[in-house]
Amino acid sequence: MASTVRRTRGVRGLCGVCAVAVIAIASTATAEASVETWCADELGGAWNGQNCSTSVLSPRNATMSISANVPPDLQENPTAGPVVRGYVKNLVDGWRNTGANMVRDSTYSVDYQMYSHGSVKSVVFHEFWQTIGAPPNDAYRTFTFDVARGRRLELADLFNPGVDPLTALPPLVRPYLSASLDAAAPPHDPGTYPFTPQEWEPMPDGSGFSGDYRAFAISDSELILYMPGAPMSHENPFPRDRFVWSMDGGTVVVHVPLAALASILRPL
Repeated sequence: MASTVRRTRGVRGLCGVCAVAVIAIASTATAEASVETWCADELGGAWNGQNCSTSVLSPRNATMSISANVPPDLQENPTAGPVVRGYVKNLVDGWRNTGANMVRDSTYSVDYQMYSHGSVKSVVFHEFWQTIGAPPNDAYRTFTFDVARGRRLELADLFNPGVDPLTALPPLVRPYLSASLDAAAPPHDPGTYPFTPQEWEPMPDGSGFSGDYRAFAISDSELILYMPGAPMSHENPFPRDRFVWSMDGGTVVVHVPLAALASILRPL
């Protein structure tokens, strides 16, 4: 009898595992179908199992190849879904308009990376575009949501009330920024212009390459800053006899341990 009981418990346990597997497969299938529908209805593309692809042919016979993606687990979220879907749709619509006037073939794409900190989810969209014969360009657009509370978070929402991240963060970020600047491309002597901290920290006149820390994500252990968020030029070089530099989006990515921000970080 004891042997029979053990076998019965084993079968029940196995059935429990089967049920979980069925639920997971059904959930994945639903997410896949949802993304495929979004691709066709919103972007006019075709879903290949990894991304939504389409193309635009200009009157000059130049083809723009477009691919886009969104995180399935955020797509159907009532707070995050409309934001991320709207962002990608506007992006692709803009690319279509550009593609209709191109004279050379080009490639445009957007993909993403996800980070989690409890119920706080950050999605980092990496935009890439290149026209044949021209240098590639990169940009990073980020969104952060508290999915448990149903709200989108800005950078200031990560910190205690009254904390201005544009003034409070620079001295805390600087030790990690310096190492990232020294490692940034193109190869250069450490600490040389324009790879010096003051060029990559928020400035009152809006110059420099920090983008006011608009492109950020928060993981389980780090605040991640993408600088600049999009390709930009340095309008006010200092000293004044220096060349005016331009920077691609994400030239410098800084990983700041949350432990280093403990004095100003609010509980998340």
